[in-house]
Amino acid sequence: MAQNTTQHDIRTVDVNQHFVSNIDNGIFIIDAELCILYYNKWIAIHAKVEENELIGEKLHKVFENINAKTLQRKVKTALRMNNATYYTANTSHYLIPLKINQIHNSKFEYMQQDVSILPYDIDQNLVALIITDQTAMSNTNALLEENINKTKELYKQLLIEQETIKRQHEELISSSRNAAMGEMISMIAHQWRQPLSVINTSIATMKVKQELELLDEKTLFKSFDQIEKTVLFLSETINDFRDYFRPNKIKSTVNLAALFDKSIYFLKAEISNQSIKYHEHIDKTIFLETYKNELLQSIINIIKNSLDAFEDITHTNKHIGLSAQRKGKDIVIKIKDNAGGIDKEILSKVFEPYFSTKSKNGTGLGLYICHTIITEHLGGTIQIKCIEDTTITTITLPSKEIT
Repeated sequence: MAQNTTQHDIRTVDVNQHFVSNIDNGIFIIDAELCILYYNKWIAIHAKVEENELIGEKLHKVFENINAKTLQRKVKTALRMNNATYYTANTSHYLIPLKINQIHNSKFEYMQQDVSILPYDIDQNLVALIITDQTAMSNTNALLEENINKTKELYKQLLIEQETIKRQHEELISSSRNAAMGEMISMIAHQWRQPLSVINTSIATMKVKQELELLDEKTLFKSFDQIEKTVLFLSETINDFRDYFRPNKIKSTVNLAALFDKSIYFLKAEISNQSIKYHEHIDKTIFLETYKNELLQSIINIIKNSLDAFEDITHTNKHIGLSAQRKGKDIVIKIKDNAGGIDKEILSKVFEPYFSTKSKNGTGLGLYICHTIITEHLGGTIQIKCIEDTTITTITLPSKEIT
């Protein structure tokens, strides 16, 4: 050891050893060449050495990982400025690389330190290195940063999942509309049967009168007019169905009564075939800014569910009622039928995907699609409740005044 050769220098170090030895920081007294003149008990404990064992040694010889040139430069800077310099755990990169021996499961191999270099004796070029252990704090910060990064990654995945779910919902809505196309084509056939019969009758009448030489100009133009009106009706029917199947991404202003008339128009043949009495109470002054086709699809789906339910009903007093009124800032739509109601055990499941009470032909998507459209696309709510044999579907939509 070089202890004997440095006794004179050590004696010049005026240190209150009782105070310094028991402080909860590491303290070295070193010269500009990094020779150790003093260290306290904290250093002895954390470096696992005896007291005075390192006196006279070069700091970078004891701790081989020290960057001697960097530390000497920092020491000389403090002496030249005659002012303390400070280095945080983020910037010091363990100037005094002490192995961690007290913190388990740490993110770091070496103690993370705040290091202060204080001029101690300018004449003898001595400085005090004061080490504050920040490993616990650095470890917490590292764990926090890791959790923040995980949270960001989870959030990113959540956004991807939300986009996937949104796309799946849109695909389901599109699939539901396409699945309804077959039924709609059947409805078109019902809608067209009577007008086509009118056209056929008019043509047959003109042929017979022509053969009997009874066809006058008045009868001819009357028949032409009737055929023209009927063809116009057929054209409008096609346009209505085409509009229904065309996806619309832009809100439009619609009259609610007119929208309900269209939904019933699509279904009136089936309503008539089942001898169902339809009645409505609608405020005809209600206008709504909404996605017209999606709301129309929802209304048709709900009424179609009522029609399907009536197929298993034997009584003849069949009713479907539809009402709409403004209530505060909302528009409340109610659709009622007396098709037997829904069992309480399954009422809470009717909006779940692929849940159906129909044994064979049900996809279980109808009410799920309605719920998705109304709650997510239209910003409203939908509820179903039963009172004895009556099912009441309530749709609440936000409203704003349309001028």
